Amino acid sequence: MPIAKTRSVLSGMRVKEAMRRQIVAVDHGQTARYGIARMIKYKADLVLITDDRAEPAGIVSKTDMTGAFYAGLPVDTALGDIMMGPLISCFADDPLEDALETMNLHGVHQLFVKGADAGRFEGLLTFGDILGLVYRYCHRCRKSHARRMSDGEDAVFPSDTLVEEVMTPDVMGCRVNDTLTLVMEMLSAQRKSAVLVNDAGDKPAGVISKTDLVLAWYRENDAQTLADAIMSVPVRSCHRKTTLTDAMARMLVEDMGRIFVHDSDHGRIVGVLALADAANQRSGTCKACVSSRLL
Repeated sequence: MPIAKTRSVLSGMRVKEAMRRQIVAVDHGQTARYGIARMIKYKADLVLITDDRAEPAGIVSKTDMTGAFYAGLPVDTALGDIMMGPLISCFADDPLEDALETMNLHGVHQLFVKGADAGRFEGLLTFGDILGLVYRYCHRCRKSHARRMSDGEDAVFPSDTLVEEVMTPDVMGCRVNDTLTLVMEMLSAQRKSAVLVNDAGDKPAGVISKTDLVLAWYRENDAQTLADAIMSVPVRSCHRKTTLTDAMARMLVEDMGRIFVHDSDHGRIVGVLALADAANQRSGTCKACVSSRLL
């Protein structure tokens, strides 16, 4: 009897097809200030910390640095004193679906990739890398909205997923006159990477991400600094009826970890779409191609 098996966009793909080869490694004795400078230079979200034998010992992410800032540690603190572990990894030939499941299981946004030599890392896999690969795959699909429009096809295909179907509706917000201490407490409690900053009229005025907080620490701002002093402007958002494919394209082009979602009124934020949401959605529930196949 034929077996019906649901296949996803990622079925058959391997980690090596999406991973990046560049890993930013820093000695454990270097300062957090130096680590931040390396993050900025290579546009990285974390640094791999090595021990005295140049072996991988842990990682320091923007989350770890934000925690150090909140704890009142000086930015010249040694990276070895704030690094975290263990290092979660996968192999280059592992199925991409398994790697995504591992990320979700451990609550991480990246995996170090091992090759033939299991004791050596050959690359890094992030949610953004998976999203980029899936977007390229979907964009070439004959059922995609962009492809149909360019080819002038008038056939009826399943509609693309809309942002409002995937977004997180609860948007965490603070005030422009809240302190960075309060902002960091909110991010930690909600396990979020960014907070929307509202003005006195409850209109979106800016965004504070962990990147903004790390840069504030690098510049030696006080934790009692007000939110409007370091927030990023403007608030980048899309309409709730935007297709997920179009939202993905914008997030990739503009290098955004998340995009806020507005209603017909641009000043009314109704949700937020993160890279993790898009990666998980596109990994198996695309309306155009999630139909069961007979194997």
